[in-house]
Amino acid sequence: MNNERFNPFGSILEYLRRSATPFFLNLMFGMTLFAIAAITNTEMRVILTVLIAVLTYFTDFMLIRSMGELAYKMKTAGERRRAGQPSGMSEKGVEGYKYAKEYRPYKGFVIGAVVSLVPIVFIIVDVCTQSAGARLVYGMIAGWAFFPVFNLHTEADILFTLIPCAVMIIVSGIAYIVGSGREKLRQFALEQREAEIEKAKGARKR
Repeated sequence: MNNERFNPFGSILEYLRRSATPFFLNLMFGMTLFAIAAITNTEMRVILTVLIAVLTYFTDFMLIRSMGELAYKMKTAGERRRAGQPSGMSEKGVEGYKYAKEYRPYKGFVIGAVVSLVPIVFIIVDVCTQSAGARLVYGMIAGWAFFPVFNLHTEADILFTLIPCAVMIIVSGIAYIVGSGREKLRQFALEQREAEIEKAKGARKR
């Protein structure tokens, strides 16, 4: 039952693994925002920036919601194992049960924070060094946080790019909790259906 003991390294690895997909998705959206920055028509640039930013958060929401669903399945499996019942998940393979994968309400916010870690580091570097090179790399690697601010106002303070990071953390946390709620409802519906079937079987035997 080693999988059921808290392992900080396992948890860190799980957070990094869960954050990888939204990070690379955001990287792609950031590249699109980078291209939009070259548009000289202000109205068009602003509209496209807002649309891409909304699409970024919507895609992240859907992805992290599915993570919340899987995490709640893991939590249920863990509760069954601890009660000495079959977990319904194999010990091996990608979908195997692991304690680090179990649902906890705060985990979605942590995933969002890990995704936001790169832009936060670049903000700190920019504030400390005022390096144009660091700012350029920031825009290329984490354009999803950089360009929603600078496409709207080219002279904005770099600290305003913390706003997209904060939105990312909030969206991730809510999506994860919503996903767990969906899975909880699904399991409840299945249990109710099984109970009705058992009740019907019992009535027939009489």
